[in-house]
Amino acid sequence: MAVSSPLSILDYRQPVEFRIGEVIVRSWNTFSRHFLTFVLLVGVAELLPLVLTLYVTGKIDPANPVASGALVFANGLISFILSTCAHAIVVFAAFQDLRGRPVNAGESLRQGIGRLFPVIIASLLTGLVVGVGVLLCLIPGLIALTAMAVVVPACVVERMGPIESMSRSADLTSGHRWPILAVGVAWLLTVFIVSLSIRAAMPSDQALPAQLLNWVWQVLQGSFAAVYAAILYHDLRAVREGIGIDEIASVFD
Repeated sequence: MAVSSPLSILDYRQPVEFRIGEVIVRSWNTFSRHFLTFVLLVGVAELLPLVLTLYVTGKIDPANPVASGALVFANGLISFILSTCAHAIVVFAAFQDLRGRPVNAGESLRQGIGRLFPVIIASLLTGLVVGVGVLLCLIPGLIALTAMAVVVPACVVERMGPIESMSRSADLTSGHRWPILAVGVAWLLTVFIVSLSIRAAMPSDQALPAQLLNWVWQVLQGSFAAVYAAILYHDLRAVREGIGIDEIASVFD
């Protein structure tokens, strides 16, 4: 599979203090530098859910709500698993870029799939914690979402179990949660507004163009979100522990 050009060592700067603005800029630079690779990795993972969505849409029968609900649930579960897998794959690919190494799609797939089970469990537990927080009150949900911002990178990079990854994320984000929360809220609003705009432009969600446009948006925002999580995790560890990228990612050697 395709290999993207690595980051020049001259482009890399070890952060000495946490600055969310630098995380965003470096995330965008990494994302744009390997745009085709990231989009390919996430796009392939999101392709099956797109096909299943189109299939399920045509099979929904209001007269048989149980069967229709089962189809929708199965489609959502498959979509969640594949999206989570894509997130783990892109996290590894972003770390390869940070190390100044070629971003190899095949190697990224191997590493991401190798951590698939613990990443899925960690993501499910994170979603449960955030969901309970949102149900209790919106603010606890947002705080939980912020504390769990780097669960997947911790699980992939440090080879931790689901509970350990959640604890690690809460520890790393401690002391930096306000700027992370601000970016998180801004990102959620952006995703909501763009999704709403797509629906407004194409009122029929069942139309093929609307589904395709939603798929493109899911691929783009999913790719960038995974890169951002990887850069955020790296900078939090670098500043908190005073270690470089090679020490952080040595587990992959």
